[in-house]
Amino acid sequence: MADNPSARTRLISLIEILTMYSDEMNLLTLDEICEKLSEYGYEISKRTVLSDIKAVNTTPIKIISVNKPKKGYYLAKCFSQSAINLILEAVYSSDMLSEGDMEYITNYLRRHICLPTLDLILDTSQNFYSAIPKKEVSSSVLSNLRIAIKEKKQVVLKITRIVPGDRFSSAEKVEEIKVNPVKIAIYGGLLTLVFTLFDTPDKAEFISIPRIKSVDITNNSAAEFNGELLSATNFFNSMPSVASHIDTKWLMIKFKTKDIELIENSFSSPVQFRKSRDEGYCVAKTYAVLDERLLGWLFMMSDKVEILKPDSLKEFFNEKKQILLNS
Repeated sequence: MADNPSARTRLISLIEILTMYSDEMNLLTLDEICEKLSEYGYEISKRTVLSDIKAVNTTPIKIISVNKPKKGYYLAKCFSQSAINLILEAVYSSDMLSEGDMEYITNYLRRHICLPTLDLILDTSQNFYSAIPKKEVSSSVLSNLRIAIKEKKQVVLKITRIVPGDRFSSAEKVEEIKVNPVKIAIYGGLLTLVFTLFDTPDKAEFISIPRIKSVDITNNSAAEFNGELLSATNFFNSMPSVASHIDTKWLMIKFKTKDIELIENSFSSPVQFRKSRDEGYCVAKTYAVLDERLLGWLFMMSDKVEILKPDSLKEFFNEKKQILLNS
């Protein structure tokens, strides 16, 4: 295998290119592979590509060489049982996939993979990863957005605004806007489209994708956006994205040893544990995103968890407790 980080990331790019552009009926020549690798920023020779293919083939991933009817390469569509489990786990835990996306992926796996246990995995798995139910996202909306972003085309969106009435209902008002799509991103746990308007091409805005009812791709080229995505503001209220306020720091908390499994399952990142000097207590350390979800969880667990680090978070909660005591 390649022995430096740059070469290893080039191998990943090679695998991605062959995954996206090749199969048994669509071979890529060495020249085509070199051309696509140059789009990733790698200017390399055909000899280096052959060396990379040899390196990849030392792993469970296999690149097949064909000489007739034309010379070229494609990525073998073979998966191990562990790879299947990993793919399905990612599919069912993703907040970026709509129900249609998940159905497409599982149907694709059914057609291309002959594993007796696949049906069992599909029939006995359910996504309970998200803290809140997924909002319905149209597969055609996501597909058209991805195509428009890739091809850098302007789009016409039909979007909805919530219209509160006299009774509890889901009343909506539909309007049409023309935008330059930039990226699909997650802001504050929401799947969103980041875009710019024609009169403000330097200002990034975002809208929750479940609010988009349809996407029509135009023949007009979209304006380039070279700004910072984290500066995007909500299209409806001009509020900044939650992501722009996210900070990641080492979090240390103290809790009773009997709650160790509860604490471990509350974080997606690895958690380290050690005994506290106080009998019956533990200290946990993890690299956590200090966002609204974590703050809410810490408030909810305030009777079980004591914050030790970072000092800023500890002071923040001490101030909140004092305010509650004085109220």
